Amino acid sequence: MEAVTDTDISIYKELLPIIASTITAVATLIGVFIASYFNQKNNKVVLESNLKQEKIKIKLSKIEEIYEHFHNWETSITKTQMVHYAYYSGVLNEKQFYESLDKDNEKEVGYSYRKIQSLSDIYFPEASLAFKNVLTARDELAKCFFCKQQTKKAADNLNKYHKAFETEANKFKEVLALLAKHL
Repeated sequence: MEAVTDTDISIYKELLPIIASTITAVATLIGVFIASYFNQKNNKVVLESNLKQEKIKIKLSKIEEIYEHFHNWETSITKTQMVHYAYYSGVLNEKQFYESLDKDNEKEVGYSYRKIQSLSDIYFPEASLAFKNVLTARDELAKCFFCKQQTKKAADNLNKYHKAFETEANKFKEVLALLAKHL
C-alpha cells in the first residue's frame, strides 16, 4: 500500500467544502422542489374551490336575473288580463279599455321575455320545460284577449285561463327556487 502524502490530504481538504456545499445545494434544490410540488397541489385545490364558488355565484345571479325579468313579464300579463276582465265584466267601456292598456311598457316587457328565454336556455336548460308550460298557458290566455263581447262567459273564460297561467308561473318559480337551492 502506498502511503498517503501531505499533498493528497491537502487536496481532500480543498475538495471537502466543495463536496459538502454541492450536497447541501442538491438537498436544498430537492427540498424546494418537494415544497413547490405540494404548494402547487394545494394552490390547485384552492383555485378549483374558488372557481366552483364563482360558478355558483354566477348561476345564482342568473337565477335572480331570470326571476326579476319573469316577475316583470308576469306582472304585465296580469295587468293586461285585469284590464280585459274589467272590460268583459262591463266595468270599463271600449274607450276606457283602450286607454287602460299599458303601451308604454311593451319594449321593457319584450326585453324581459327575451332575457328569460335566453338565460334559461343558456344557463338552466332544465327549467326550459317549465317555461314552455308557462308559454302554453300564456298562449291559451292570450286567445281570450281577442273577444270583443262584454259577457260573463268571456270574463269567466278569461279568469279560468288566467288561473291556469298563474299555476304554471308558480311552478316555474318553484323550479327556479329548486335550482338555486341545489347549487
